[in-house]
Parts: sequence; structure tokens; C-alpha cells
Amino acid sequence: MIPGIEDSPGILIVDDNEDNRYTLQLLLETDGHSRLACAANGTEAIAALKDQKFNLVLLDMIMPDLNGDEVLRMLKADPNTRDIPVVMISADNDIEKVSKCIELGADDYLPKPFNTSLLRARIAAALRRASLRTMETQYLAQIEKEKQFSQTLLKNVLPAEIASRLQSGATRVADQCESATVLFADIVGFGKITAQMRAYEIVGCLNQLFSEFDKLLVNSDAEKIKTIGDNYMVVAGVPQARSDHAKVTVEIALRMVKVSQRLRSQLPVPLPIRVGVHSGPVMAGIIGTHRFAYDVWGDTVNVASRVENASEPNRVLVSATTAKLLGAHFRFDGPRNVLTKEQRAIECFFVEPREG
Repeated sequence: MIPGIEDSPGILIVDDNEDNRYTLQLLLETDGHSRLACAANGTEAIAALKDQKFNLVLLDMIMPDLNGDEVLRMLKADPNTRDIPVVMISADNDIEKVSKCIELGADDYLPKPFNTSLLRARIAAALRRASLRTMETQYLAQIEKEKQFSQTLLKNVLPAEIASRLQSGATRVADQCESATVLFADIVGFGKITAQMRAYEIVGCLNQLFSEFDKLLVNSDAEKIKTIGDNYMVVAGVPQARSDHAKVTVEIALRMVKVSQRLRSQLPVPLPIRVGVHSGPVMAGIIGTHRFAYDVWGDTVNVASRVENASEPNRVLVSATTAKLLGAHFRFDGPRNVLTKEQRAIECFFVEPREG
């Protein structure tokens, strides 16, 4: 292939008169156009448009099988060809026919015999418009692609409802929830376990474990809030309120323990976890404007963290408040008291799934 030919604009000449086709082709070749095609009638023109990509069509008005206006109508009705500029060239100067072609979408109309200087100017203008249309289409496609990427990224970072609210124009997200359940999971003895490990090994282990935790949350109606070092935080009941938030969260907690045990044989070192769960009112919202995050806070969060600190390896400890919400779905071992920072005693129970 000759260099540059594939980049030159494609022009289709449609005319039932061979002399006219030859004259137009010679004129265009003289002006440096190299990607040219000819059609002797409307049927050939439609076939060529389906087979090749053109940047401009020079279309005769009066032809034996399909008139130029009929070809124009078909071309503009097809999404694949409707943006191609069309210059009508005809010996018929009937104003009504000219107007009809313009209404159908023709970019220009030249009478025969045509003036070569005027024809060159019209062709150059039509090709410029085609180039601008192409640039606009590509620009809009790029904007849409970036928009989709931003929306996907936003939904990966934030709960779906919160992402939708921000996309709808919300500038502040702050919610008060009267009843939710907060979970903290922590790797027991993480500092000692990783003391002799390289950074990439530590990151690899955490990534594998937390990625498995992420999978547990898919379609669970619970939200991962954040990870802090080796600590993983989940909440259910926000931003969407639900009555079974405690059950949903504890089921996830028990699965987390199973996952960490299953990964013992796959990781360089075992990563036993302990889990704490507490239920109560929380506040939730978007914090910050740069690298913002959806967060949850309040006394319920603080107590859940204390409960997690008091839990044991490969076990799930829940507060009495959460235990009351669970009903008969689980077995409980306890009670035992957990002290908060304010020296409040919180009654807690280890929880296990009820057999059968």
C-alpha cells in the first residue's frame, strides 16, 4: 500500500454519465485525492457505501434506476452513512428539487456544467466539515468513555446509593441511622507474624485475604467501609436501612473466619483473624473533598472496635445488643464483659452458627 493513501479522504463519485465521472475523477486526482471510487447508478452507490468508508459523496441528481434524492434519503436513513457529507451535482436547477435535497440532508448543490474552482471550494469545505464531524464524534465518544470510567470508579469506591446521589448532584452526604451493625476484623499478632517478611510479601498476603473478604460482600447488602492496616471494617444497615442487618453482618463474620482458615495452606504464613460485632445508631457520610471517602462513626463504631479487641483467634464476638437481634439463628457462648475506653462493661457473646 502506498504510504498516506489509507489516510486520504475517500470520495465516491456517483453519475450515470461516464464522461462526467471521468472529468470529476481527473479533477480530484489533479488536486491530490487518491482514494476515489465511482458508481454508475444509485444501486452501485448504495452497494459501495455499504462496502467502503467514504468521507464525501458527489451525487448526480438524475439517474435511471434510483434518482439522487432517493439515494440521499437511503444514505441519511442509515446510521452508518448518515454523517457522510453529500454534494449534489445536477443539470436540474429546479429550486424545489434543490430545497428538497437540502432538507434531506445534502450539504451542497452544484449545477451542471459546474465551475471547477467553485467545485474545488465546495469539496474542500465539505471535507473540512466531515473532518470536524469525525473529531466531534471521537471527542464525544472519549467523553462518554471517561464518564463511564468515572462512574465505575465511583461505584467501586462508594456504596451504589451514595454514588448515585453524588451523580445526581448532591454536594453533601450525611445520614443518621437509628439501627445498623458494625464489624471489625483484625489479624491476630500481625506485627509478629510479618516482622521478618518483605513489604511485597506482606502486601500480597493482605491483598489475597482482603480480596476474599471483598467477595463475601458482593450481593450481601453490607458495605466495606475501609481497611486500616490489617483491620477490615464492614457495616450493614447503611446507607440502605434493613431490619436484618445484624444477621447479615454476623453471617459475613463467620464466613470471614472460614476464609482465613482456608487460606492457611495458600499463604506463606497463617493469618488468623478475630472479629467483633456491635449494633446501634450510627452516623454516615462523605468526608473530605480530595480523595474523599464514605465513613461511619459514632459510639456504636467505638464499641464494635472494643468488642473486636476482646475477641479471640478464629472466633466472632458480638455484643448483647447484636445477640438480641439475631434470635434463634445462632448459638451463643457467654456472657463475658468487655470494657470500653470509658470503663463501661459491655456484655458480649461468642457466636456460632446453629447446626441443622
